[in-house]
Parts: sequence; structure tokens; C-alpha cells
Amino acid sequence: MSEQGWIETMFAALDAEGVPGLFPYMHEDVEFRFGSFPAGRGRETFDETWRAISTHIRSISHELLDVWDSGESAVCRGNVTYELTDRRAVTVPFANVFYLREGKIAEYLIYVDASAVFGPSDA
Repeated sequence: MSEQGWIETMFAALDAEGVPGLFPYMHEDVEFRFGSFPAGRGRETFDETWRAISTHIRSISHELLDVWDSGESAVCRGNVTYELTDRRAVTVPFANVFYLREGKIAEYLIYVDASAVFGPSDA
């Protein structure tokens, strides 16, 4: 993954398919952290973690504002909108850092204050 266009394509897949849309972009043993929630390892754990913390979310959509891609790592920032099960929409800023290995995401760090959606974490 050397072009920054992969990030736009990846977010489109995430928004359309949910976390499984990310799997083609991730190493099987991806390390991840979502905000202040506990870190994890592996695509299935990523999916399980997301399911556990997003029980009140109907859908998500990302608006990318900036992307910086060095080939071995990438950073992006934007806004993410969570549509909640009660039909309210909450939009918050985010920044993600990706470390790549063999053209796939080996480390996925999500920096977002999603307390308006999830409530405060126990971190």
C-alpha cells in the first residue's frame, strides 16, 4: 500500500461493510487501539472489540480531511459520524496512525474522543 488512495478506499469499505471491510487491509495479527479502550491483537479481536463497544451504533461514516503517507506508515485525520440506534447522529474529529508491514496494516491506532457515543471508558 503505497498510495494514499488506499486509505480512502479502506474507509469506504469500513463505512459500507463495517469492520470486516477492513480485513483485506490488515495483517492477521494486527495490533490496534481504539481511543482509550484496551489494546488488542488480531482481526477477529478487532471485530469482537468493536461489536462489544458499539451496541448502540447503527452505522458510521468517515470524512477524510488530510492524509499523510510515507509508504511504511500513514496518518489521517477527519470527522467520523456515528448514527445511533435512536437515530441521533454524533460527529467527532478523529486521527488514525497506521504502521504497515508487507503492504498491510500491522498497527492501527485510532485517536478519537467518542465519549458522546460510548460514554467514558475505564482507562
